[in-house]
Amino acid sequence: MRPLDPRLVRRSRGVRRLLGISVVLGVATIATIVVVALVVADVVARRFDDRPLAALPLAILAGLGVRAVVAWAHTAVAARAAASVKAELRHEVVDDLMDPRRLGPRPSSSGLVTLLGPGLDAFDGYVGRFLPQVVLSALVPPVVVVAIGSADLLSAVVIGVTLPLTVVFLVLVGLVTKDRIDRRWQALERLGRHFADVLDGLTVLKVFGRRQETGLREIGDRHRRESVRALRLAFLSSFVLELFSTLAVALVAVSVGLRVVEGHLELRPALFVLLLAPEAFAPIKRLGALFHDSTEGAEATAALLALFEHDRHTGTTPPPDLRRAEIVIDGVVVRHEGRTSPSLELSHTRVRPGEFVAVTGASGSGKSTLLSLLTAFERPSAGYVLVDDVDLATIDPVRWREQIAWVPQVPGLVAGTIEDNVRLGDTASSTAQVLAALRDAGAGDLAVDRVIGESGDDISAGERRRLAIARAVLRVRRGIARLVLLDEPTAGLDATREAAVLTTLRGLDVTVVVVAHRPETIAAADRELRLGQRVPA
Repeated sequence: MRPLDPRLVRRSRGVRRLLGISVVLGVATIATIVVVALVVADVVARRFDDRPLAALPLAILAGLGVRAVVAWAHTAVAARAAASVKAELRHEVVDDLMDPRRLGPRPSSSGLVTLLGPGLDAFDGYVGRFLPQVVLSALVPPVVVVAIGSADLLSAVVIGVTLPLTVVFLVLVGLVTKDRIDRRWQALERLGRHFADVLDGLTVLKVFGRRQETGLREIGDRHRRESVRALRLAFLSSFVLELFSTLAVALVAVSVGLRVVEGHLELRPALFVLLLAPEAFAPIKRLGALFHDSTEGAEATAALLALFEHDRHTGTTPPPDLRRAEIVIDGVVVRHEGRTSPSLELSHTRVRPGEFVAVTGASGSGKSTLLSLLTAFERPSAGYVLVDDVDLATIDPVRWREQIAWVPQVPGLVAGTIEDNVRLGDTASSTAQVLAALRDAGAGDLAVDRVIGESGDDISAGERRRLAIARAVLRVRRGIARLVLLDEPTAGLDATREAAVLTTLRGLDVTVVVVAHRPETIAAADRELRLGQRVPA
């Protein structure tokens, strides 16, 4: 794990601004450290020689005050930067997930909640404290060693040899810590996923009397144990790092003290060296103490930046009119990361204008992947999807989807009335058109003024599906949609409502592609496209 991910620097303007300010304040910190040490050494040497001090004590106070102000400014700027970067990245993640040109699968909601919640909270330690300390650790020790070398070359050599060893030890600690933090982060993600799954199935679990306290307690205890192990390692490594740096400073002190006693080194440079020697190790020790606090933030940063690593649509060609366009799927192969076999293989097929095609196949044969391909949320790893000889990859995905009515297995809802959910922003449609769409979707029993929530807790799965079918029917009859894609639209419907839905779909003067398992739906289609076998044109 790198202390500073270059992807974060490239993406976040707040981090770049923080690093720039940290460099300026780091230079000010170095200057005050050296000047104060020089003045203090001169004051003590003057007292030993009974020379006048003049205004030197005031200069010391002024230097200490400047150093305190610089440290406060560094802390304040870093805290503001941490809050700014968190807000900036949260907005970018949401914008990226909502980007219509985004390709590939969306991340799991539970993992995303964990990442944008507790994960980004760790940014306070990572961006607010660790990154500024990285800058100080890079600037202060070399300048301090050079300043010590100007007064006593031997002391500079001792510190120059022991300082890299401290850094090496810090790196070794980081390698060991990374494993512990990885385990803790995985335990936190596992806890978040488990809790989200319990919430999703809470109704079913309550109906069947399944209690989840034991499972949540076990996963929570696992996260607690990993956190305690990481803290134990942090305390131990901080102690060893402190001991090592103290021994190094002690070597310098013994060497300087003996030479002052023997008269080989004057008191003023000796004091200057003794005051500066701990300052060479102080930023490294502080960095080691903050390393454990920031590792979780660095892990969250890597996971968050990985969300942006996906392909995007670059197509700008206007889509053909799907009322007359033929869709040709030629030699298409879709592969997903983490799977040894392709998610979809389809040698050649044609979907003609106005055709009703039922897509069938065993679980995992690629039915849902085919629908994602047709909605331009996936791009084939090999082969082409042609629309009137125009490659779908070159077509503007936003304008392409405007011609599509999509009914997933779990349709989305908006908070509002049934009528609002059928319209879905189409304010030009009339209430009569909404009622007709509901009736033809087998949902004539749903009152248009009935209020439902976004979660869908106050509506059954069958009602939800029929509402989505009515939404698709309305888009077709309004002349907006020219291609209807459905994923198991009649699942959970009784025979009467299923027959009504199939009759309506058959009567639509558009192309219909439906994923189906039920024989009634397959029989109503013009033809069956069975995945997992070679299909003739």
